[in-house]
Amino acid sequence: MSFSASLQNAPASLPSAEKVQDDTRRRLIQAAVSVFGSQGFEGASTRRIAALAGTNISSIAYHFGGKENLYLAAADSIAQEIGKKVDEVEDFLAEGRERIRRGTLPPEEAVALLQRLCGAWLDALLVKKKHDHEWAWFVVREKANPTAAFDRIYDASFSRFLDLLAELIGCIRQLPPRSPAVRLQAVLLFGKMLSFERERATITRYMGWKTLDETARDAVLAAIHKEVAYLLKGGENSPLK
Repeated sequence: MSFSASLQNAPASLPSAEKVQDDTRRRLIQAAVSVFGSQGFEGASTRRIAALAGTNISSIAYHFGGKENLYLAAADSIAQEIGKKVDEVEDFLAEGRERIRRGTLPPEEAVALLQRLCGAWLDALLVKKKHDHEWAWFVVREKANPTAAFDRIYDASFSRFLDLLAELIGCIRQLPPRSPAVRLQAVLLFGKMLSFERERATITRYMGWKTLDETARDAVLAAIHKEVAYLLKGGENSPLK
């Protein structure tokens, strides 16, 4: 077959070298989030990460220069993923936040917004399939023993989400959002929202649930809604106080 004929019979489009490299990098980061999350930085094997990504171990050095930079790249990926969710929440709360700053949002409406915010977060965390939020254990490890990776995740996503919670809680309790009492309640509520992934095995065992599905989500959300409602009373008798 002539060269021109072979060109005519070639596939219409072939993946470019750049596209292949980008795909390899993406798969390495995805595998790294999973392995680092389950094994931690010290326990994670770069050989296992490469195998899970379907590539060879030398790809890690080629794309990231080594294990440390791959770990930071995984953190950046997590920060970006959570950041997108925070972007959606900020858009959803834009009008309410403006009314809070003008002092025209009633506390009761802030409660409803906060409850909806908790519901959206639990939907994302509990109901989705495991591979959609494998970053949770990576984050748990970083929260327990912070490194430079935690700074990246916190600055790009968590701090923004906590500010949203604080603004709503401050409106509900009629306190400045930057006051220590409000900020502490924001952190405590955020911790509770994350804990249902971290304590998944304990919760399902103790509650007698087979999994954290939509039914479990409704029960969990009802409990959190009750805690949020306590804030209207100034936090008296609330577990969040």
